[in-house]
Amino acid sequence: MAGPQTTREALIAELLGDVGVMLERTDELQASFPAAADEAAAKVKAAGNRAADDVATAATQLTRDLAAQSERLLQGVQQAAREAQAAARVVDRSARRFALLATAAGLAAGIIGGVVAGLALSGYFFGV
Repeated sequence: MAGPQTTREALIAELLGDVGVMLERTDELQASFPAAADEAAAKVKAAGNRAADDVATAATQLTRDLAAQSERLLQGVQQAAREAQAAARVVDRSARRFALLATAAGLAAGIIGGVVAGLALSGYFFGV
């Protein structure tokens, strides 16, 4: 085939050559799309797995922390219960002592009142 005779033919020939190069690059690009898509999917899947592992690790750590905190709280509540029980025993002993003293005071007052009443009555009836 002979070379282009006019400028127009030269431009058309150059344009056809450029279009041919673009078609070749389009075919290469189209062939590389599935590989790029697979690579992107693999990266997304790996990132998702890492995120899931991080969440699982954080959840495990949170569970351990909550268990330790619950144990400390339980020990505090148990200590408070022991102290309350000891205080209740002290109050119970004090209440028993107070009841015993009140009974003794009432008994003594009754005896003294009986003696005074007996003396008053004997003085009234016997003139002492």
